[in-house]
Amino acid sequence: MTTPSLSADTPRGRMYRLEPEGPLMYPSITTVAGMRAKDFLQDWYATMASKRALDMYAWLDRNPDRAAAEISRVTRDRWGTQKRIAAAAPEYTRTAADFGTLVHAACEDWGRSGSRPTGERVGEIAEEMRTAQGAFAAEKDSADLIRRADVRLDGYGRFLDDFQPEFLEVEQTVVNHTVGYAGTTDAIVKIGNTVLSADIKTSKKVRGDYALQGVAVCRAELLLDEDGSTREMPDLTGAFIVHLPEKGGYQAVPLRTGDAEFEVFRSLRTAWSFEPDECALEPAGDPKALMLSLLRTKGGLGGIDSLG
Repeated sequence: MTTPSLSADTPRGRMYRLEPEGPLMYPSITTVAGMRAKDFLQDWYATMASKRALDMYAWLDRNPDRAAAEISRVTRDRWGTQKRIAAAAPEYTRTAADFGTLVHAACEDWGRSGSRPTGERVGEIAEEMRTAQGAFAAEKDSADLIRRADVRLDGYGRFLDDFQPEFLEVEQTVVNHTVGYAGTTDAIVKIGNTVLSADIKTSKKVRGDYALQGVAVCRAELLLDEDGSTREMPDLTGAFIVHLPEKGGYQAVPLRTGDAEFEVFRSLRTAWSFEPDECALEPAGDPKALMLSLLRTKGGLGGIDSLG
C-alpha cells in the first residue's frame, strides 16, 4: 500500500518520524504545500452543499407519498440534516482520494513487480483499503470500480511504453533536515540520462501548485528508508506529473522546480510552524501592565520608565 510507514496523520496534518516508533518530527511535503490559502474552496463547498440539498428536494418530488414523513423527520432532526448537507464536499473529496490511492497502489505494484496488476489484484487492493481504512464505503459496484481503475492503468501503460522510465526508487521517502520536512515521491526514475521525480495524479487537471511538492522532493537532502536509515539523495534534474485523467490516456507534465518555487515552499514551512494561540497574551489590568507585556514580546523593556 502507499501509506508511508514512517508517517502518521495528526491534527496539524500528516507528519513524519525519522525512525520506526520514534517521535513525529517533520510535517509532510503535502501538509506544507497545503498551507496555501484556498479561498476558492469556500465557493466549491457551498456549491456541493446546495447540490445535495437540491437532490433531497428532487427525492421528495419523486416520492410524493413519502414526502410528508421525510419532511417531518428532517424537521425533527435539523442538526443531523445540516451535517448531512455540509458533508457533501468532504465525502466527495474522500471518495476521490480513495480512488486516487487505489490507482497509486496499483501503479506502485506495477513498478515493483514489473507486471501490470490484474483486475483481480486491483480488487484485492481495494478490499484491503476497505478493511484497513474504511475506503469505498459508498461504492456499490466493485466491478465498475475496477473498470475505472483499469482505464487509468491503460494510460499508465502507455506512459511506460512511450517514455521507458527506469525505476530507481518506488514510493521513496525523502527528508530535508535544514528546512525541516519529509515526504514521499511516487517514483524516482531515469529517462534517458536524466533522473527525475515522478508523481501520479488522477485529479481532473494538473494544478500548478503541484510544483511546490515537486521542488520539495528535488531539494531534499537524503533518502529515508522505512528502517530509519538514510541514503544519498540522487541529483534530480526536475520533477513531473504523470496525469491519468478519467477519460483515459495520460499526460507527462513537467513542473517548475526553481529557486522561486522553493522559496515559496520554505515560507509555507515557516507558516506551518506558526502557533497563533501563543500570540494572545494574558489580559492587562492597567496601562503600565499593558505596555510592559507588549515590550516583553519585542524582547526589551527599554522605555518602560517613561510610563512613570
